[in-house]
Amino acid sequence: MHHSYGLHRYCLQSFIAPHTLVIMGKWDIKVALQCIQKYEISSLYLTPSIIHQLVNHSGIETVDFSNIQAFGSGAAHLPLELAKKLGAMVPKDAIFLEGYGMSEATVGAIIQPPTGALGGKVKIIPGSTGVLMPGVEARLLREDGSSVGLNETGELWIKSKTIALGYWNNEKANKETFINGWLKTGDQLSVNEQGCFFFADRVKDTLKVSGTQVSPLEIETVLLANPKKLINDVSVAGVDGYGRTSDEKVPHAWIVLSKEGEQVGAKAVIKELDDWHKENLSKYKWLRGGFEVMAELPKSPTGKTLRRELQDRYEERRQKRTDAKL
Repeated sequence: MHHSYGLHRYCLQSFIAPHTLVIMGKWDIKVALQCIQKYEISSLYLTPSIIHQLVNHSGIETVDFSNIQAFGSGAAHLPLELAKKLGAMVPKDAIFLEGYGMSEATVGAIIQPPTGALGGKVKIIPGSTGVLMPGVEARLLREDGSSVGLNETGELWIKSKTIALGYWNNEKANKETFINGWLKTGDQLSVNEQGCFFFADRVKDTLKVSGTQVSPLEIETVLLANPKKLINDVSVAGVDGYGRTSDEKVPHAWIVLSKEGEQVGAKAVIKELDDWHKENLSKYKWLRGGFEVMAELPKSPTGKTLRRELQDRYEERRQKRTDAKL
């Protein structure tokens, strides 16, 4: 169902507002920057990992983004720091589009309103995912099923006429996901007094370390914020083997080195990031599972990092090491 975003954003939208699409055979940062200038691109819709490559690319200051009228991010949460850097590169009046959605909700459910929308009643709050789209209901629930309070994180459930009827021939998944007309998203968010939502993390990705919830997304954001620009991409997930108990998972980071990182070497990068994240995070959020350098991270067709695949690879290697010792 990953194709639904492209279907709505590009195919169907073209019938409403005809425009020219410039399509690359595969992602290449250098070719993309050339296309932006050559074809005077006016709209950019990217993923967080691509935005990170873009804003940290050497020589980006020489690229002309003056034709950009609208830009946005999708597929995964965009850290505030990356959003600020991207916004500083385009004209001040360019419209920034970001929100929250999933294929089961026909793409969108929450959207960051453009400047001036709704008569200016809704103010754009940095770091916010946005407000509910028209016709969408939402509730945020604790693990026990009770509703959370304002600014408290809970699992998002949504209801609207655009919610899918269910999964084809998958009754088990339907019972777990589509409940009394509500879509159980599996994502954790919070909402403030103005009705602005803030994304926290996936429920299934959130770790419990020493009895405290730990968000892999928060750790990733801190690592990407390192001012030395040593990595292009990162994913954090829980792994076995280092917890206080046999079933406790601890954070482990998979990183992709940038050109700057390759120049100083993997060992130096890991040392820098290890010191950096310990300075900026509470002790229970430290990467007790360590770091792993990769050439690239596995991605879904929409650009989401496949954390489960990384965890499976890690566990397979760990099990082989354990068996070898027996």
